[in-house]
Amino acid sequence: MEEVLPALGAGIVSTIICNPLDTIRVNYQLGNKIIWNTNYLYRGIQYGIIGIPTFWSIYFPMYSRLKSEINTPTAAYISCCTASTFTTPFWVLRQAEQCNKQVSINLSNLYRGIFPTYLINLSFTIQIPLYEYMKSKVENNTFNVFVCAAVSKTVATCIFYPLDTIRARLRDGQVGIYSNYYRGMSIYILRSLPYHISVFCTYEYIKNLVS
Repeated sequence: MEEVLPALGAGIVSTIICNPLDTIRVNYQLGNKIIWNTNYLYRGIQYGIIGIPTFWSIYFPMYSRLKSEINTPTAAYISCCTASTFTTPFWVLRQAEQCNKQVSINLSNLYRGIFPTYLINLSFTIQIPLYEYMKSKVENNTFNVFVCAAVSKTVATCIFYPLDTIRARLRDGQVGIYSNYYRGMSIYILRSLPYHISVFCTYEYIKNLVS
């Protein structure tokens, strides 16, 4: 519970804060029209409230245990892939609602984009070790966690972002060659930074309270 409660809290807070940015990002990636109203921007939040806290409540306890037994990059990757395997259907349903599309409920459709997801998860082999290294060099407070999370996520995003575009297109049912795999990266960073900052800051804050 020492890991699960902070993870659940981090997932809920980040979902509420970042759902609008995620809706904008995925629609921009797919070339869809963006509508600037609350109902549109909070599409899919019900799936996010289930999927995102579940993801982090799997990831953080598993990572915490594995990193004492194997190296940090591998522990981060295995934990991320395990959490992704359980929660991918919620992400697919969330994106479909964000894009106002219907998804047939079957195993194949609910796991669209799972293989690009496993590749994207390699970003954790850079993000998490960099985050842990930076955090070990500074005092453990909210501002320093904020900076460590922002820098580590930005570095990982710059390397792995094209895979996120491929995943979004696969989930949308689009195949074939695409000309701009960095489309929407600025929006992704605007969304991803507050998302991961809110996740890690909330997680560390609640964990300190619980401890």
